[in-house]
Amino acid sequence: MHNNGHITVFLSLTLLCILSLMCGLLESARTAGTRWYLKLAADSAMDSVFSKYHREAWDKYRIFLLEDKSGDQLEQDWLDYIKPYMEHSGWYSMNIESTNLMQRVQITDGRGKYMKQEILDYMKYGIFDHIPDEAGAVTMLADLKEAAAVKDLSKSYVEHTKEAVRLEHVIEDINSSLEKQKQIWQEADSCLNNYDGYGFIEKADDLKKEINRIPTLIKTYGDIADELNIQLQNTKNKKAEAMNQLSAPVQKTISSDTDWYDSYVRQDGERRKEVEALEGEVIHIKEKIERSKDRAMEVEQIIDEWDSSSDDDDDDDDDDGPDLSELWGSVRDIWCEIHISALSYTNGVKDPEKEKILEKVQDLVKNGLMALVLPEGKEVSKGVLNNNSFPSLLYTGEQGEIDGLIDRILFEEYCGRFLTNFLSEEGKDVKYEMEYLIAGKNTDEKNFSQAVSDILVMREGLNLVHILTDQEKREEANALAGVITGVTGLTPLTGLVAFFVMSIWAMGEAIVDIRRLLQGEKVSLIKSKENWRLSLGSLLDSGSQGKFEGGGSDNNGVDYTGYLKLILFVSHSSLQYYRLMDIIQMNLCAADEEFRMSHCIYRAEMKGTGVSRHFFFGGLEPVFRIDVRTEKAY
Repeated sequence: MHNNGHITVFLSLTLLCILSLMCGLLESARTAGTRWYLKLAADSAMDSVFSKYHREAWDKYRIFLLEDKSGDQLEQDWLDYIKPYMEHSGWYSMNIESTNLMQRVQITDGRGKYMKQEILDYMKYGIFDHIPDEAGAVTMLADLKEAAAVKDLSKSYVEHTKEAVRLEHVIEDINSSLEKQKQIWQEADSCLNNYDGYGFIEKADDLKKEINRIPTLIKTYGDIADELNIQLQNTKNKKAEAMNQLSAPVQKTISSDTDWYDSYVRQDGERRKEVEALEGEVIHIKEKIERSKDRAMEVEQIIDEWDSSSDDDDDDDDDDGPDLSELWGSVRDIWCEIHISALSYTNGVKDPEKEKILEKVQDLVKNGLMALVLPEGKEVSKGVLNNNSFPSLLYTGEQGEIDGLIDRILFEEYCGRFLTNFLSEEGKDVKYEMEYLIAGKNTDEKNFSQAVSDILVMREGLNLVHILTDQEKREEANALAGVITGVTGLTPLTGLVAFFVMSIWAMGEAIVDIRRLLQGEKVSLIKSKENWRLSLGSLLDSGSQGKFEGGGSDNNGVDYTGYLKLILFVSHSSLQYYRLMDIIQMNLCAADEEFRMSHCIYRAEMKGTGVSRHFFFGGLEPVFRIDVRTEKAY
């Protein structure tokens, strides 16, 4: 009996240890399961919260937005969705004691990167035609940058040409004044030969008045020449910086064509010395004129005195009077000391009418582009954007992540699919949405004008690149420049005017291109002889009439929407994402005036604290707390 009692105690202790171990294992497993259950419940609740995305935003723009107008709705929704999990937790019995929204990322945060990600997430499932690969995108961007650099340089050099033409007009005025001086001098000399003293004095005054124009003309000439030198040096520095954006053939032609400007300035340096020398001659001539006038007055006085004395002494028949030839000869001796120079440089502009027509084309573009390019019967929308609460007001100007070329292309493709423009048929109050992405103005009219101007600049540059590499068109431009300057062969002035002609020609072709685009036709990005529309003769006719015509579509060309996408591609920045959000908000506000993109959540992180009870071995603390974090992003 004594031995059996020992066995019973030992067995009881053994069973107690085994039972404690099993309960401990069960409690540990239950605690771990509770944590996993809470994590599953938290994630599922967050998924349910984010499933309440804005349906209209998805239907219209294929983006997910979680709207939270009050700012605290997210926490309440999460609690509502996790509550059923707590009620049916069973073995893992628990409750949520507290919640804390750790992070709330709105679609307007991150300098546009979240909006970009939404777009790319959708667009990666798209099927596209004619989308270039990375190498094609690099080539396209290089071509567009080259066109922009050529256009920028041509704009500067065109202004220099106009300054040079002004300089030539001053030379013509100086030559004209010198010719007029010679004519007046001869007329005064004729008066002396006819003993017409008062007529001579009148002509001498006329000559002095004409001579007084010379210092003003010299100053005007110097001011223009100085400004031309300064601006030309600035443009040369700009050209040096832009050369790395140009292809080898364009570099060669740009260098050869713009070298004429340096030659012109060097030639003008010699001419300027001759012009400025006239100022010293003016002083000398004016002194001679005054001496001649004084002597003429003395002669007139002598003659008048003799006439008076002869009237008093009528019986003195032997006095034949003063020797008029000798008296007026003394005046003529002084008069003949006057030497009026002639400039050896007489280039000038021989056909100013054609030159003025080319300048008129430029003025028409500056002051009335819309009238030139709008098709008949088309009117510009008068839509006004109410931008008081636009997301773009939050943009600080900082550039976000640098987008890859393919990302840029996908963004522009998205805009082309979901936004309207000038050619769209949708009946909206604000119609030009893609144009707004480019310009960011508060009216359709301003946005359209800016977009058309940007396309014009792009097409000008691309057209000028073609002219510079087309020998036949270059020869036509040189021939017209020779007609305008009246100089045979290439001279510095002819070279300047030839570049001016090529630049205006490229502008005229660009006007025709835009007219075709706005008619719904296509225009080739890179021009060739076959698809070039405007001859030089037609350019002069259109310029004189103030009206450009053009029609027909290019095979494999780019339409108006395509050119808008190209502008967005070249000028891509974070601001475009904010302007896109402006458009989305504006359109969604039509159904809900209180909708704001700044209320929409892209990502959120929630922290919850759960409370559960121990089933075994609770001891002094039968309750334990579990923290859980969950996050979700579209």
